[in-house]
Amino acid sequence: MINNRREFLKLSVLTTGSLLIGISSCNVSSSKVKPVYSRFSPFIEIGTDGAVKIIAKNPEIGQGVKTSLPMMIAEELCIDWAKVHVVQADYNEELYGGQWAGGSLAVRLNWDDLRKVGASIKEVFLIAGSIKLGVPKEECQCKDGFIIQSGTNNKVGYHEILVEASLVPVPDEAPLKEPKDYGIIGKRKSNPDMDEIITGQPLFGIDQEVGGMVYASVLKCPYYKGKLREYDDVVARNVTGVIDIMPLTNEEFGGYIIEDNSPNFVNGIAIIATNTWACFKANKLLKCKWEAVSQENTEQIFDTYKKALSIRGEVTRSDGDIREALKTAERIHTADYEVPFLAHVTLEPMNCTVDYRNDICEVWAPTQNPEALRDGLVKLFGLDSQKIKIHLIRSGGGFGRRYYVDYAMDAALLSKRIGKPVKLTWTREDDVRHDLYRPAAVHRLSASLKGGIISGIRYQKANASRKTYLKREGSPSGTELDEYEFPGGFVPNLEFIYHHVDNNVPLGQWRAVSHSSNVFAMGSFLDELAHLNSQDPAEFLLHFLGEEDKVPVAGRFVMDVARLKNVIRMAMEKSGWGKTLPQGSGMGIAASYNQGAFVAEVAEVTVSGGRLKIDNITAAVDCGIVINPSGAEQQVEGAIIEGMCAALFGEINVNGGRTRESNFHDYTWLRMDKIPKINVHFVDSEGSPRGLGEPPLPPVAPAITNAIYAASGSRIRKLPLKLAIKV
Repeated sequence: MINNRREFLKLSVLTTGSLLIGISSCNVSSSKVKPVYSRFSPFIEIGTDGAVKIIAKNPEIGQGVKTSLPMMIAEELCIDWAKVHVVQADYNEELYGGQWAGGSLAVRLNWDDLRKVGASIKEVFLIAGSIKLGVPKEECQCKDGFIIQSGTNNKVGYHEILVEASLVPVPDEAPLKEPKDYGIIGKRKSNPDMDEIITGQPLFGIDQEVGGMVYASVLKCPYYKGKLREYDDVVARNVTGVIDIMPLTNEEFGGYIIEDNSPNFVNGIAIIATNTWACFKANKLLKCKWEAVSQENTEQIFDTYKKALSIRGEVTRSDGDIREALKTAERIHTADYEVPFLAHVTLEPMNCTVDYRNDICEVWAPTQNPEALRDGLVKLFGLDSQKIKIHLIRSGGGFGRRYYVDYAMDAALLSKRIGKPVKLTWTREDDVRHDLYRPAAVHRLSASLKGGIISGIRYQKANASRKTYLKREGSPSGTELDEYEFPGGFVPNLEFIYHHVDNNVPLGQWRAVSHSSNVFAMGSFLDELAHLNSQDPAEFLLHFLGEEDKVPVAGRFVMDVARLKNVIRMAMEKSGWGKTLPQGSGMGIAASYNQGAFVAEVAEVTVSGGRLKIDNITAAVDCGIVINPSGAEQQVEGAIIEGMCAALFGEINVNGGRTRESNFHDYTWLRMDKIPKINVHFVDSEGSPRGLGEPPLPPVAPAITNAIYAASGSRIRKLPLKLAIKV
């Protein structure tokens, strides 16, 4: 607030020619005048005290983009990172472009654009500073927020020339730094929210509070396809704090289904209360009768997958003549592999806060996909998109689940109905049983061998297609087994066959979705072939990849095999591959290419008395230049831990058309004392950054199962491991 004419005049002078964004809470030295921030781009605000606000555009779901994306801007802007305040953007596609989290794409897609943002504004200050110093621009350089005359002590700070800089046109192009000149990129930087996280400050969606809000939960139909027949809420209404209980059905809202066909949308009973715990208690006291449309179960689903393998499927790739290769083979080796449905179980369950009043919808959403949320609200309510305001709230994990916005739609409908802000929270049971799961699958691999050389491979996969379930256009094979799959391009006679089998289990994104399934099958199969040929598995893998540095795979995609072989050799070296191990111990290796990154992992395990102990996992990663080594290590470690959880315990079972598991007692997650030593090594690279959140996960399972074989001679082809060994 401006209290007098003198302060108004100060602010007017300071912001001439620029847009005044706001006033910070810190003072300039001992003065009572607070710093003023001038906006030089949608991403950059600079204060009169030298502090810089950088806007983080993408949702932060634990992948570290609230740190890494601002680092790119700060690097080219040539400012002191210690003076940077990172601010989370609201959803505004016009200002920031695409704002979503998924596919390990945030850094890859923003690398060029955000550096250009920083470089162009640096150029503005370089021009303004050179004029202020009275010297040619060519005699000046920028460093830590100052323009310095080369070879002298003459300098001026960005904060001292805000007015002058506001008059300089922003150039369309500006030179970018060479990697050798980086001072921020490649250095360890802490999460900007770290202090608030460790002190328990309200940062996450589940922490949000809005004046006058009520709390809600929705007891949803437990069946994948089913509906409510009748319910009794007499006992539930007597819970202290309960305000109201009301049904919500698809039919009531025109059978509306949000983008990507989320399951059981608004199909249940809503509880409104003065607190979340009253909602949860009443939820458990409701007496309902549900009608199930389907009674399928896990055994039936896998039986249909296995039967489908003997029925003609879609040939998605055919190189050479696989039939002739199999006919003339000296030896044929065939193996089947099975992987289960997997849930996401983000630490923070699904939640959202919505205030819908006077045809204006304001949302506080821990979401990966604000665009889908906006589009859903437009379609649901017929609102103009300008009347929707979405705040991107930090999420306690996503892994693909928060790409869907069904939970937010629940909150929006309830807020409109009762005319108050609503904070809706799912129980953990809701979260597990109303997920969109990683597809289960059965893989069948057959190889023809001649003189110890693989002359051909037939790869069959049967499952329900995620693409088909989500009602996306194109072949069902597109998300499951397409022509780009490994080992396309590496075998002269190769055939991929996909068998699509419908079922009602909800399917969606998951961390490294199809790769987490396919790499387990192929990584295990190559290890089997190595042992059949009495060869070292790592050397066999390197030999299989061939001598060429670049291998055409499909379309315009050419695999940089030299980089893949490099991480395999690095993993071998760092893990001590080939060292003498005690009886009952073994090492296994697996490698993959995913989202532009190359990863090889070695697992070392001990098997004793039918019990498995994972001693350590070594990962070698080539993801191009590493923006923030601290965040990158955390991403690799997190992916490996999640891969271990899936390999050891992960399993969603279907019973009578519904999910059997409900919480961590039957959907087990690793405890801290069971996590092995994880050694992460990055290839030193100046190449463009590639994906990182997902690529380290797929090799985990085959590295472990291959190590189990080396330690015990037991070959595991079905996940999770708990079905075959004590873990």
